[in-house]
Amino acid sequence: MKSVRLSVMAAALAAVMLPLSPIKAEIFPLDTVAVGNPGNLPDHLTGLGSVGYSYHITNTEVTNAQYAAFLNTVDPTGSNPHDLYNPDMTNATGFAVVKGGINFDPQAASGTMYSPKPNYADKPVNYVSFYDAARFANWVMTGDTENGFYTFTDTNTLASQGVHGPNQHNGMNWIALPSHDQWYKAAYHMNDGATANYYLYPTSSNDTPVVATATPTGEIANPGINVANYNFGANWDGTVNLGHVTSVGSAGPESASPYGTFDQGGNVMEWIDAVSGSRRIMRGGSLWLDESTLRSTYTSEYNPLIGGSSLGFRLSSLGPITVVPLPATAWLFGSALVGLIGVARRHKTVIS
Repeated sequence: MKSVRLSVMAAALAAVMLPLSPIKAEIFPLDTVAVGNPGNLPDHLTGLGSVGYSYHITNTEVTNAQYAAFLNTVDPTGSNPHDLYNPDMTNATGFAVVKGGINFDPQAASGTMYSPKPNYADKPVNYVSFYDAARFANWVMTGDTENGFYTFTDTNTLASQGVHGPNQHNGMNWIALPSHDQWYKAAYHMNDGATANYYLYPTSSNDTPVVATATPTGEIANPGINVANYNFGANWDGTVNLGHVTSVGSAGPESASPYGTFDQGGNVMEWIDAVSGSRRIMRGGSLWLDESTLRSTYTSEYNPLIGGSSLGFRLSSLGPITVVPLPATAWLFGSALVGLIGVARRHKTVIS
C-alpha cells in the first residue's frame, strides 16, 4: 500500500513538473566592482556616502537580456503570478517617453517566452517596480523570488528585509538593491581613501556632463570624457527629440565613476533600498531629465508598486556575484502549482 501511495505521489509530481522540462539553466554575468575605502566620511553637501565596510555593486544597470533570462526561469509558462512582466515592456502605452525592450510570446516553448527585442539586449530594463527589482535580487541571492534579502508574503506585501552591512545573513553573500549610502558612494566618492571628497556628478566630474547622442542601434555615439544620457539627447528607433535608453556603459570608461560604475547619472533612474514614508527613493536622473537630476544633491521618490518608462535598477552585494542560480526544484514545483491555480495580479501604471 505504501508503495502504491508513493507511486501515485511520484506520478502527480511528474505531471506538475512536466511543463517545466524544457527549461535550460540561464546563467549570465552580473559583473560587479569593489567599493573599498571603508569608513570614508560623508559628503558635507548631503551627509550621504559613508559606508563602514567594503562591498560590491554591479557596474551597470540590469539589462533587458538579464531580466528576460530571469523571467524565463522563474515564469517559464508565462502565468506571471507576481506581475514581474509588465506588458509595457513590450507595448508601451499612454504618454510613455521610452519604449520597453522585452517581447513576450505566449506561443513559444515553456522557458523561452520572453526575449529581448532586437538591439535592446544590452539596454537597461525599464517598467520595473521596486518589488520587481527586489524579487530579482532575491532570485540572484537564493534562487527564490520570495525569500532572500527581502521576504514577501504575497505579490504586494514585503514582510521584512535584511540589513545592509558586514556579517549579515549567517555569512551568506547578501544581494540586494543598494542602500542610499552604498549607491551614493559608488557614484560620487573620489575613491581616494577614507575621505570626505566627492564629485558633483557620477561621471568623475564637477563639470556639467556632455549630453549623449545615439547611433541607429542605441549605442552612445559620442563616448568620451564626462558623457551621460540625459536631457532628450540620445534618439534612435524612431524617437525624435524624446530621448531613449542607450547601451549600458557605452559612454566609455572616461565617463565612469571613480569606482568603475556606468550610467549612475542618466539612462534610467534607479530604485535604491531607501524609504520616504510609503514611497521608495530613486537616484541618478534619466534620459529625459535635466542635468540637475544627475547631481549628488538630487533625489526623488515614487510608489514602489509602479514600474515607469525610465525606471531601472542595479544590485549591491557583500562580495562578488559569481553565479546566478536557477530556483530550487521545490520552488519550481510551487510555481507550477501557482500557474495551475491562477493568481489575481495587480496592474501597473506608467510614468513618462
